[in-house]
Amino acid sequence: LDKILVVMKKLIFLTLLLGLFGCATLIPQGGPSTQAIKEADSEFLTVVELNPKIVGFLKNSTFDYKQQVKDLQIERYSPKIDRGDVLEIVIYETPPAILFASQSPLSLSQGVLSFNVPLQVVDDEGFITVPFVGRVYVRGKTPEQVAQQIEKSLSGKANKPQVVVSIRGFQSSYVTVIGHVRENRLVALNYNISTILDVLGAVGGTTSPINKTLVKITRDSKELTIPLEEIIKNPELNINLKPGDVITVVFQNQSATILGATGRNTELDFEAVGINLAQALARAGGLRDDIAHAKGLFVFRFEDKELLDKLGIPYRAYTQDGKVPVVYNIDLSKGESVLLLREFPVKDKDIIYVSTAPAVQLKKFLSTISDIIQPIFMIRVLTR
Repeated sequence: LDKILVVMKKLIFLTLLLGLFGCATLIPQGGPSTQAIKEADSEFLTVVELNPKIVGFLKNSTFDYKQQVKDLQIERYSPKIDRGDVLEIVIYETPPAILFASQSPLSLSQGVLSFNVPLQVVDDEGFITVPFVGRVYVRGKTPEQVAQQIEKSLSGKANKPQVVVSIRGFQSSYVTVIGHVRENRLVALNYNISTILDVLGAVGGTTSPINKTLVKITRDSKELTIPLEEIIKNPELNINLKPGDVITVVFQNQSATILGATGRNTELDFEAVGINLAQALARAGGLRDDIAHAKGLFVFRFEDKELLDKLGIPYRAYTQDGKVPVVYNIDLSKGESVLLLREFPVKDKDIIYVSTAPAVQLKKFLSTISDIIQPIFMIRVLTR
């Protein structure tokens, strides 16, 4: 029995010795410790300690849609005539009518003759044909400019002619609308349909919830994505469109994964407009005050290296598509850091992790040792 006690004492001593060098290798652990993550700032990870300046920059770069939309702002679309458009032309001639008195179809109203030119389709070269005028180049002009051009050509032939030109069918000024909408189709821009919301209304609206819908505008080589909810709230974001634009409506079910010492570990869905870190933690039940480490709140994400360049944060590695693996850390033991939670924007696919306090690991270690020592103590008592 004494030999057994000696062997067990040696085992206890060995266990204690190993515990001094790192009890995390001996007892169960839910994830990396605060120290382990901070020491991971190496060839792969870039660990960034958050401060008001960095958080403010991240917030503005994420939610400043008004600044982002400036590159696509244009004046309200004024229809220009192009190939394939259908023009309606009416020519008025005051009595005594000289040129159109014998033409058909002809109508008379208060002594003024009006002649309806057959509907004209703009040909591939941009021309139409008008009686007594001939071929008229109209491409790129407004209806008013074409009317003035025809009046000038009829001057001297007709008695005080007046011309009204209108676009009966827009065949050239289309935008494309695809995605989660009632109808995927082309929408013609005109005097009444010009903005993003105008176009979405023309196709019957979206089929996804407003708060989880993104609208992507593609124009030439530029792209901009804005939550539909933001466009509805802010008229400045309801920009004018121009022919050739592509509107893609996307049902965006954004989510972040929350792990560690929180009320519940979960994959948290959130709105297309985004949420802040305080909201995300609150929806997950907050931090567990019995085990959470105040200095161990981390957000893992792949960040654009251009953004880190603007912040002046050095990094060692990035992926082929220019993404840097970053770990943001907030030290909640500092009172001012708590305010950063409501300013820090959570992004789709973020991993939010809260490490356990070192004291918790020590408590687990001591509990393990107690489980080993207690049987030996009881054996000694019984042998006496």
